[in-house]
Amino acid sequence: MSREHVIDPLLIHHDWDERLSPILEVESGDVVHFDLLEAGNRQVKQGDRFEDVTFDFDTMYNLSGPVTVVGAEPGDTLCIDVLHLEHGSWGWSAILPGFGLLPEDFLSGYVRSFDLSGKDAVEFDAGITIPLHPFMGTMGVNPGGGVRLSPFPPHVGGGNIDNRHLTEGARLYLPVFLQGAIFSCGDPHAVQGDGEVCVTALEAPLKGSLRLTLLKRSIATPAFVTAPRRPGDGAPSPEYCTMGIASDLMEGCRTATRAMIAWLGEEHSIAAEDAFILCSLAGKLKILEVVDAGMWNVAMCMPLAIFHERATAV
Repeated sequence: MSREHVIDPLLIHHDWDERLSPILEVESGDVVHFDLLEAGNRQVKQGDRFEDVTFDFDTMYNLSGPVTVVGAEPGDTLCIDVLHLEHGSWGWSAILPGFGLLPEDFLSGYVRSFDLSGKDAVEFDAGITIPLHPFMGTMGVNPGGGVRLSPFPPHVGGGNIDNRHLTEGARLYLPVFLQGAIFSCGDPHAVQGDGEVCVTALEAPLKGSLRLTLLKRSIATPAFVTAPRRPGDGAPSPEYCTMGIASDLMEGCRTATRAMIAWLGEEHSIAAEDAFILCSLAGKLKILEVVDAGMWNVAMCMPLAIFHERATAV
């Protein structure tokens, strides 16, 4: 029988370091309830302007964990089901000089904050309303290697993937590199567009519940399944997506597409040639994130509805 755990929101770390002691050990199938601090907690306050803020990039990201999973070994896969997400009462966004997709166009810093209390949409401006779709910008396992890593670039174990599609009801798969998996999460967002082009999303505190399940099989790269469609939400039907995380955008596209071809062969016994054509006819290549410290995240997504006469284990 699975158990439920509640993590103290004050037990945080700021980078990927396999020497950190775990704050929680769980069994496969257990549910963990997180209460996540937003990026820049105590640095950015509601109502601040850019000149009011002193950014400390060494402590900007507040990661909850590490959480270890009993029995997890290198070569396994950690499955994370996003069971529940609830954004906090406010959030902020910013343009930071030298960062984002267009640093040469925006030389000055700019900060905005937004009231989110009791709201399911944010009033961006007169006549502009954005529905809120909260998610965790960072979900990852420690990639190993014996080195301490910055929290900003995503890596082979996921990390700061800034994947706006990992909303409530979605499922994330991560390759395991170390005993125990060593999972952490953080960087909560109330909403974000594909790419996160200005370098921030709507950064906001978040309460979330995740189920961590250990799978004794291997994957080459992180993958995910989008949340089931809900009546009236206008979302597409669920998709299985493979991620390509790389310092070169084209290499990320190749990694994601190769991983999709492999999944189509393993899951549906489709020959590589046919799988490549299927990616061209039905696949959706998406830029998930293009601003995180020189590492880009691309997804190749396949609509599951096309497999209407085939069983798909996702």
